Amino acid sequence: MYLFSVVLLVGLLLAVFLFFYAIYEVLWDALKMPIRKIRMRSVVPKRIYLFIRNVILQGKLFKERSGGIMHALMFWGFLAFAAYSSEFFVRGIDPSASLFSPGLFENVIFFTVDLFAIVVIADVIYAVVRRWVIKIPRYKGHNGFEAAFILALIGGLMVTYFILGVIRLDGISAGYPGSIMEGLPPGVTPVTSFFASVFPKIGPTAGLYLYWITWSIHASIFLIFLVYVPRSKHLHLFAAPLNVLLAKDDQPAKLTPIDFDKETRFGATDARDFTWKDYLDFDSCTECGRCTANCPANLTGKTLSPREIIWDLREVVMKEGKELRKNHDDVATSSVFTKVIGEPILEEDLWSCTTCMACVEQCPVMIDHVPKIVDMRRSLVLNEGKAPREVLDFQRNMESYGAPWVVDPSTRGDWANGLDVVDLSKTPDAKFDVLYWVGCVASYDRRNQEIARSIVKILKAAGISFAILGSQEKCSGDPARRTGNEYLAQILIKQNIETFKEKRVQKVITGCAHCFNSLKNEYTDFGIELEVHHHTEFINNLLATGKIKIKQLDRDLIEKYTYHDACYLGRYNRIFEEPRNVLTEFAENYEEMEMNKTKGLCCGAGGGRLWMEENVGQKVSHKRIEMADKVNATTVVTACPYCMTMLDDARKVTNREEKMKINDISELVAERLDTADNIKGE
Repeated sequence: MYLFSVVLLVGLLLAVFLFFYAIYEVLWDALKMPIRKIRMRSVVPKRIYLFIRNVILQGKLFKERSGGIMHALMFWGFLAFAAYSSEFFVRGIDPSASLFSPGLFENVIFFTVDLFAIVVIADVIYAVVRRWVIKIPRYKGHNGFEAAFILALIGGLMVTYFILGVIRLDGISAGYPGSIMEGLPPGVTPVTSFFASVFPKIGPTAGLYLYWITWSIHASIFLIFLVYVPRSKHLHLFAAPLNVLLAKDDQPAKLTPIDFDKETRFGATDARDFTWKDYLDFDSCTECGRCTANCPANLTGKTLSPREIIWDLREVVMKEGKELRKNHDDVATSSVFTKVIGEPILEEDLWSCTTCMACVEQCPVMIDHVPKIVDMRRSLVLNEGKAPREVLDFQRNMESYGAPWVVDPSTRGDWANGLDVVDLSKTPDAKFDVLYWVGCVASYDRRNQEIARSIVKILKAAGISFAILGSQEKCSGDPARRTGNEYLAQILIKQNIETFKEKRVQKVITGCAHCFNSLKNEYTDFGIELEVHHHTEFINNLLATGKIKIKQLDRDLIEKYTYHDACYLGRYNRIFEEPRNVLTEFAENYEEMEMNKTKGLCCGAGGGRLWMEENVGQKVSHKRIEMADKVNATTVVTACPYCMTMLDDARKVTNREEKMKINDISELVAERLDTADNIKGE
């Protein structure tokens, strides 16, 4: 018995050593490389909340119900077995020792373990069916040996647990090393007791041999797990909880400004250009594929796969880290680092991204895919001057004209002619309470100018004192930032901030989701705090407070409405209910599209894609308009000029002009204003 305990102790210590050595190798990659620093706000209560919701309760997994339930049960089973495995090895080393005192607490622990063991076996079977029988698409290319091996280990651990339990109930293993749960009432382990009643008893000699063989297999599986996990994709068991705890608690997918006065490397060219948080993201990836399964580019036939980008970057970091350790190279001057763009990350994949944040939204371990893609775009644009022709063209236009097109900046406010709107470029000393930020698209595009006029009509009906900047307004910088030209973006941002300060702007309303996100969440990094409202929020509040009233039109009884969530309004800023609240004021017949709210499908315009050709696969906007058609919508409601442009074009190209209209929510409200009522605000 003494020899057995010594052998087990040595094996356990060796496995623990190999485990921590593997962790050391992973940490070495992150700690030794001269990676970029990252500023992170630390709101501890919110971090704890996210940890409990997304790690302990597995909250984000339930976005996909069947797979989420399966994984959550397996995870909770893993937690239960952590307590059991500790007791298992303590008893193996010293049969008289125990971590738990007899009583209620011990009974509850082992009762939980017993129930979860059978649940985990069912989960393993279900996982096998999903991967190799049903063949869930998002597992494609990731159903190799490793997935099968891990499932076999998990299943083997549970089966050997029950065999040991049955032998224990037969009284054969009492007093032997590793025999746990002796003397527990049968009701504490109901599943094991059931199996013991079903299977015939075996003799003590055969039972003892079976006990030792099963116990050895059971212990070996534990030790193999300990050694194998840090070197496999299941490193996420340890990395993911930490990643969730350290996730951005202000805004996912927010871009980090480049300090051009201090930094000499722009964007992400090789492994040294990522942050320690990026490295933690790489190690946390579970390869589940939820990001890719919800990526609009991938869904429409492009080769972009957010999962493959994260996994490829992880492989690069691990490979180059191994070479550095082997050669004892100086990290700053080593030749082992290779450019990640081109191979393994394709340029066309980087430019296919709409920055819609669907990947970030769906990731159960809170990986931030979008900033990594934008950082690689930054490398191409700022270091090499490389980008699709359309991108370089609109960036030059933004530099010359303050807008993505060749336009006359002095005509920026011409859409408001005849509307009696205060234009601060013409009357600089005018008093106002709210600045209406129009944006480039609504300023220059004829269709979207109708939206700007509708917003003006609503503001006037509510008695709001407002003004526009006219020719002094420049692009918010969003298209330049998302397409990698951080330098140009910062020039525009600083010019706009200077104008805001000159005009003493404090409160802003805008109808553009992209401008809204920039002004609200990104301008703060450049030294200005603004109270920014999207027009859907503003209109919803005006209706709720009685500042405006609307009436139902006759056609509202027969029209079929559906609402398209703009990515930069919904996923980026969590504005989902406000526009829907407005629609309930008049829409009798309303139905959600197949993908909505947090799972809403992008229109295809974000990330600079509004100005790029889409020549591979189906157009994202066409797929979205098909979804609207499936619910028989006669009016698709939008809340962003980018979405309006893409969906209106898709409606025309797919020959749906006669059966379907595209309207901004402000147009619908402006048309229904009850002007007979005296409803002006104070």
